[in-house]
Amino acid sequence: MPDFSRRDTTPELMDHEEVPYEEHRAVLRQLTRANELSLAYRPTLAFFRRLKREGRWPKDRPLVVVDAASGYGDMSRKVDRWARKNGLAAQFLGVDMNPRAARAAAEATPPSETLTWITANLFDFRPDLGVDIVMSSLFTHHLPGPELVRFIRWMEDTARIGWIVNDLERHPLPYYFLKAVFFATRRHRFMRHDGPVSVASAFKREDWQRLLAEAGLAPGATSIESWTPFRLCVTRIRDAAA
Repeated sequence: MPDFSRRDTTPELMDHEEVPYEEHRAVLRQLTRANELSLAYRPTLAFFRRLKREGRWPKDRPLVVVDAASGYGDMSRKVDRWARKNGLAAQFLGVDMNPRAARAAAEATPPSETLTWITANLFDFRPDLGVDIVMSSLFTHHLPGPELVRFIRWMEDTARIGWIVNDLERHPLPYYFLKAVFFATRRHRFMRHDGPVSVASAFKREDWQRLLAEAGLAPGATSIESWTPFRLCVTRIRDAAA
C-alpha cells in the first residue's frame, strides 16, 4: 500500500518497456479515452480562454505553443480546434523524446490540421520562431524533484507569455479507483500498472509550492488550482508589461 504522504518512485512500464509500435499506439489511444472521460482537457482550455479574455493572444501573428511531452497529441488537437472555432490563430509544436509518439500523433492528426510533431529532448529544444506558451499534460509526475525544478526553469526561460502544467493530484481515492476500473475494463497492462502508479507519484499542493520556490519563482507568480476529479494544475501568466 503506497504511503500517500510522499511520492512513490515505482517506474512506469510505458517509460521503460519496449513494445511493438501498434501496441504502443493502442495504449496512447486508451489514455486519450481516459482523458476524455476524466474531463482532463478542461483546465488547459480554461487557461487558453483566459489568454483570450485578457487580451494576451497576439493579434498580428499566431500564438506559438509548445506541447511538452506531447504523447498522442490529443491536448494540442483539442486546444487547436477550440482556437480555430473562435477565430484565433495558433501554431502548435508537439515535442516528445519518444519517436513513436510523434508518429502516432501525426497519424491521429487530420491533414487539415497543421500541427507539428517533433522528436527531441525538451531541454535542448529552442525553436527559432520563439515560444509564447508551454503546456504539458500528465508529464510532471514522471520527473524526479530536481528534474521538475529544471523543467520549471526551462518553461520560464522559454515561454514569453506563460505556461500551464496539467497533472494529477496524489490521493488514495483516484489510486484505488483506477486500479479497480482499469482491471474491470481489461485495459492494457500498461494502463493497469501505470495508472495507479501515476497517481502515487504525482504532487500535492505543498510539493508544488516548495518546488516553485526552488525554481526561483516568487510567491504569487503562479497559481495552483485543484480541478475535479483530482487534477492539480499550475499556471503562470507573466505581467503584460514584462
